[in-house]
Amino acid sequence: MHFPLRGQADPKKATRAFAAAAAQRGANILTDREVTGINRKAEGTYRVTCSEEAHEARQLILAAGAWCGPLGEMLGVRIPIVPVRGQMWATQPLPPRVFYSLSSAESYSHWNHSPGNDAQTPPELTHIDGRRATRHLYGRQNRDGEIIFGGDRELVGYEYTVDAGGVEVNFGHASEILPMLGGLAISRTWSGMMPFSLDGRPVIGKIPQLDDVYIVSGLASSGFGRGPMAGKLIADYVHTGHRAHVLSESDPARCVSRSE
Repeated sequence: MHFPLRGQADPKKATRAFAAAAAQRGANILTDREVTGINRKAEGTYRVTCSEEAHEARQLILAAGAWCGPLGEMLGVRIPIVPVRGQMWATQPLPPRVFYSLSSAESYSHWNHSPGNDAQTPPELTHIDGRRATRHLYGRQNRDGEIIFGGDRELVGYEYTVDAGGVEVNFGHASEILPMLGGLAISRTWSGMMPFSLDGRPVIGKIPQLDDVYIVSGLASSGFGRGPMAGKLIADYVHTGHRAHVLSESDPARCVSRSE
């Protein structure tokens, strides 16, 4: 598929730019704080305990990606979002050779007929029960010259270790489309956790079982692309009390429940 108006951005630079803009508006950005507990106090505020300090607020927004499930448990609710490992690889910087973003059609055809989800497994994974079900591929060349590809989506808990075999399969698939890759080596690999909901749809809105608690998560593998608008929509919802119509299919009421 050809998307002539499609753009691209560097996730690290974009995230830092959003953080700088938020700080200019008065936001306090605290990193390396592990949340160890969330409790509601008698006066209605929430106390969030971290490894080094505690914070209180009247309203909470859970925007913790693949970690929304454990945070929900601290609040006594079950949020059906699970961590799915994605992994990427990159070549050394090269002169401009790939001028479009590329994405697989094979995997989406497979998922259309066999999404693969059940009560414990989200749809559209590349691996089921440890075995590859389909090949998935997406990639581009960035402005630094690296050719970057990835695609594996595997349910392995919070395991960050890169699967070399998966990278090799993905590299081979990319080489079929871009034969020039056959003469290149992979210079680096990395992995991360993606928040997949069990029904495949985002979870954005107010958590009905709790007062003044909202969530924005479940964007699966497209969190960077859809995240900024998702953030704006949940911010507008919190400030105005009005839920945009586009969020109706993302309503947490369909899937969030009290913990047993």
